[in-house]
Amino acid sequence: MQLKKSICILFLIFAAVCCAQKHTVSGYVYDSKTLETIIGASVFDQRSTYQNLSNAFGFYSIILENDSADLIFNYHGYTDVQVSVYTHNDTAINVYMNIPVVVGIQQITITGSKRNEQEKASGATMSQLRIDPKKLNSIPSFAGEADPLKVLQLMPGVQRGQEGTNGMYVRGGSVDQNLVLLDDAPVYNAGHLLGFFSVFNNDALKDVKMLKGGFDAEYGGRLSSVVDIRMDDGNMKEQEVQGSVGLLSSRITVQGPIKKDTISYMFGARRSYIDQISKALGFPIPYYFYDLNGKINYKINPKTRIYLSAYFGNDVLNINPNMKAQYGDVAGFGFNLINGTATLRLNKELSSKLFANYTLIHTQFGYDVAGAFLGNSILVRSTISDWGAKSDYTYYQSNAHTIKFGAAITEHDFTPNFVSTTGEITTYIKSEKSQSIFTTEYAAYVSDQYKVNEKLTVNVGMRLSGALVQATSYAGLEPRFSASYGLTKNLFLKASYSRMRQYMHLVSSATISLPTDLWYPVTRTVKPLVSDQYSTGFELAFPKIRSKLTIEGYYKKMHNLIEFKEGAQVLLNNNFEQELLTGSGEAYGSEFMFQRFAGKWSGWVAYTLSWSTRQFDGLNGGKTYFDQFDRRNNISIVMNYKLSQKWLFSAVWVYMTGARFTAQIGQYFMPNASLTSVDVLPIYTARNAVVMSPTHRLDISATRSSDQSKKFKYDIVLGVYNVYDRASPFLVQIAPSSNGSLMYQQPGLFGTVPYFSFNFKI
Repeated sequence: MQLKKSICILFLIFAAVCCAQKHTVSGYVYDSKTLETIIGASVFDQRSTYQNLSNAFGFYSIILENDSADLIFNYHGYTDVQVSVYTHNDTAINVYMNIPVVVGIQQITITGSKRNEQEKASGATMSQLRIDPKKLNSIPSFAGEADPLKVLQLMPGVQRGQEGTNGMYVRGGSVDQNLVLLDDAPVYNAGHLLGFFSVFNNDALKDVKMLKGGFDAEYGGRLSSVVDIRMDDGNMKEQEVQGSVGLLSSRITVQGPIKKDTISYMFGARRSYIDQISKALGFPIPYYFYDLNGKINYKINPKTRIYLSAYFGNDVLNINPNMKAQYGDVAGFGFNLINGTATLRLNKELSSKLFANYTLIHTQFGYDVAGAFLGNSILVRSTISDWGAKSDYTYYQSNAHTIKFGAAITEHDFTPNFVSTTGEITTYIKSEKSQSIFTTEYAAYVSDQYKVNEKLTVNVGMRLSGALVQATSYAGLEPRFSASYGLTKNLFLKASYSRMRQYMHLVSSATISLPTDLWYPVTRTVKPLVSDQYSTGFELAFPKIRSKLTIEGYYKKMHNLIEFKEGAQVLLNNNFEQELLTGSGEAYGSEFMFQRFAGKWSGWVAYTLSWSTRQFDGLNGGKTYFDQFDRRNNISIVMNYKLSQKWLFSAVWVYMTGARFTAQIGQYFMPNASLTSVDVLPIYTARNAVVMSPTHRLDISATRSSDQSKKFKYDIVLGVYNVYDRASPFLVQIAPSSNGSLMYQQPGLFGTVPYFSFNFKI
């Protein structure tokens, strides 16, 4: 009898467990004023202590352990929203968050992960950064131009290229190893002429995220970093105008509803006026650039949206015959550098646990360089055209498991080195119609973020990628792993591993961005680039002072790197593969970052200690040598002092060990073949054996803000770039010394540059 009773009780308990329902609460997190979705908002259940984040389109999903929950929605800069849920079924709840009414300037925020920087946990992610483009206007920058790429250069692990440019060398990689995405479309040239300005209109941007390690499985195609940039969706509530007038350029962004709460638009434009200023000064520089951004956001129903976004930018230089007095016989020279992207995206909530995103992508990049002089003419053209499609899914299987999976395919059309010439110049440079190189690149991935327990979270993923080109097929697996373990409530130990594969590379003849740089795909003889990166570190939060310390160490091994032979011909050479060598590289170092997020004093201190080496059998006698941008020490200090509700003072100080180069240290004489004279031959050091002088610079700015509660808001920014006129080396040149010998000089490009900008919002 007792046994039967026990069995009956066990059966009732089992039945109760089996019949117990776990309900899902899902929906979108919005800015209440604009109905812009909020990326990375925290959703926390106080009863079960489970936590999740809104995805890149503002969607969240959290599973309740019982019929009730107290949810708190949190995002930096917004007032927390608390929602009490009582339900016996799956429930859709959209959350609308408000920005507190403040008088004065908002704090500048750089977050170290997807989560609010004030949170104690930051998931299994590491080596990731997110910045809010709307809060960058007060950071001192060249000519006062707010630039998210320049801010990323102030982060640990990111080396700057030449002075004033936006080139990034991330953890020992090269410029072409950075994947820059604008609404999922790749941007092949992220800078305008020489890279002094990026192609991004800061006012048209919603979010900027950078991954330099611990890569999510959904990302691939480059070795060193991913910069994922999202454009504004458009204000669905009211019309809004925002803009800036600066020293060298101005920009404006307008957005608003086409149909209130249903369809919105955003349009942004920016133009430089270097041509107009130089003309007024009496020596015209007929160069300018412009950018156009646009987006339409259509909410078909509560679970389905369509986004159409586009970007177009152009650099224009036109020296015409009327300028012969200034430019002489080169009159008739010019170029156009064109960037364009388009993205059509469909978001659909397939269920309360399954979110889908389908995307069509087009990218266009190209340049024309044309010249006419003394009866001769030349036109050089190179283009890239991409058409791609991808599908991404997020499945919230439980509060412990968030599974992502998807696939992508892209058709690349590379058409390099089209040349057309007339006149006597045809003797030296013949017309040549370049052949297109078609490449199909594909990928599929799956990952699972698994919360093992309250202390341990892991993210395990696998990506399969490949390329088809010239009847040759390449494919390989890219495993990904990252983990976070809470040693205490404020101290987290983290580790990650990522394998990355890259199926294209940049053929460049200089260390700065030029319009003649060429992108080429892998070929029969040029194999994909591969890297393996290991990272470990810890994250320590100081909630009382609203600060955080992050320390990371990394090691990266790179395979199938390419480099040019000594004396290689790069430009106008369709057989450039014969000029290439294949080798390997290593990069390792430590990164330190201390951030303070709020208070009268805010900002961060970043320090990187790093090494980057290369080895090619055909260079430097086969011996390992340091990479050109191996800079041992890199320090960035960004400080903001909020003097009052209307005044903010900011300063940026940077220091870097100098870049490396191969120096000529002597020369010797050798009889030529005729034995009638001698040739003077140079003697060089080992490759990149000499270090240029270190660079350091101080920039300051003062921002006067209007009353932010008024309809018309404005900021007046006055600043000075390179306060103490330190000439950072831009190039190396040989010049005679006073005693007749030769010496190296390191001329800089920019001295002290004062600037202003007037930023407004209506």
